Amino acid sequence: MHDTITMTKLILVEDDTGLREQMKWALGEEFQVLEADSLESTLACLDPGDAPLICLDMGLEGRQDRGLDVIDAVLAADRRAKIIAVTANSESSVAKEAIRRGAFDYLPKPLGIDGLRSVLERALRIRDLESGEEEAPSWVPVDPDWPMIGDSDPMKSIFSVLRRLSDTDVSVLITGESGTGKELCARAVHKHSRRRNSPFVPINCGAIPENLLESELFGYVRGAFTGADADKVGLIESANKGTLFLDEIGDMPLGLQVKLLRFLQDQRLQRVGDTRTRGLDVRIIAATNKANLSGLDDSALRTDLYYRLSEFEIKLPPLRERGRDSLLIAAGILERNRMRFGQPRLRMSSRAEKAVLSYGWPGNVRELENRLNRASITCRGQTIEEEDLQLGDAIAGNMSYREARKAFEKNLLLNALRRSNGNVSLAARTVGVTRPTFYDMMRKTGIYIRTEAKV
Repeated sequence: MHDTITMTKLILVEDDTGLREQMKWALGEEFQVLEADSLESTLACLDPGDAPLICLDMGLEGRQDRGLDVIDAVLAADRRAKIIAVTANSESSVAKEAIRRGAFDYLPKPLGIDGLRSVLERALRIRDLESGEEEAPSWVPVDPDWPMIGDSDPMKSIFSVLRRLSDTDVSVLITGESGTGKELCARAVHKHSRRRNSPFVPINCGAIPENLLESELFGYVRGAFTGADADKVGLIESANKGTLFLDEIGDMPLGLQVKLLRFLQDQRLQRVGDTRTRGLDVRIIAATNKANLSGLDDSALRTDLYYRLSEFEIKLPPLRERGRDSLLIAAGILERNRMRFGQPRLRMSSRAEKAVLSYGWPGNVRELENRLNRASITCRGQTIEEEDLQLGDAIAGNMSYREARKAFEKNLLLNALRRSNGNVSLAARTVGVTRPTFYDMMRKTGIYIRTEAKV
């Protein structure tokens, strides 16, 4: 353990005096240990700004739900506290409810000190990462050493977290809609970590047939099954000293999830058909576009694996919530396409830029890239116009009726204003409505211009 852990407050909440004293004796040289046996005595151990680690027996006073009261009260007093819930049954509803209410992790009884130490170390690392999130440095939108682009507030916060995560080996779970750049995010963490000179190995868990996934991940030995004519190194083993990126982790079969969990716990791997295990050093980064992956309800991911993978979770925002980032990303794509397609003066018109900003991008960055690539080829000359992006059909195909109607009205009004050079009265006559109605339609669709009057 590193030196800072000796100054960390650890509160042991256990009403069995003998067990509590044993734990204090085992951990006393590494932590500032305080003892509590009730909700009241636990709260008495809290001081403002401590952000303590807490080992909590969920069965205080013989009631499993009493531990839940402690979790609620502690997190209300200090939301940064990291609580490890200790339960009589790791699969019990109480353990799951403890996580729901904000506990960092849970451990089953009988409690092993080595296992507890490991969880405490992990909790301390995450706490230290979180404490630094508000110290985000200023960000240069286009950084040649950083594979992601963005200048919006959500992305600045994510960039700060990514840089801090790069200095650690915690497992990371990246969530977000399809096309938001989850693999780029994973590569960014790897590229700026101590593992940068070792392999980054990506695998899409939904793209490999289930009957091949185990041998692809874990490898196999000769004779393990029909056709296994030689030993094969699996993807996990090929990422030794580096990073394994598991995309769409929610599609991994449940049987393989058990083996992956075992590897995460002790970093030892057993090839298919082998009798011995191999010690490895692999960082795991997983990703999913599923909204619910907690394993607490109907998710296909085991609860215990979810909490091992999500030592730190990053939620990537969709492009529609990133403001003018869409133009920054578009500029980067066009810069690449100038070389790729031999068009040194390739650019977007102001109308095309406005269309990029106003479109909702349901396919996110991936859709933006695809449309710009196509437009770079089909545009007249080297200027991409709004119609080259072909967003009209996309709007109708990806929006609800109400959203499509609003988008149609907005485009109708904008075209009328362009044809009339901003003259609202003339634009209203073109559309066939009165001037006040036109102004009302502008307000509802979010169009603001300077004409005869301010809208």
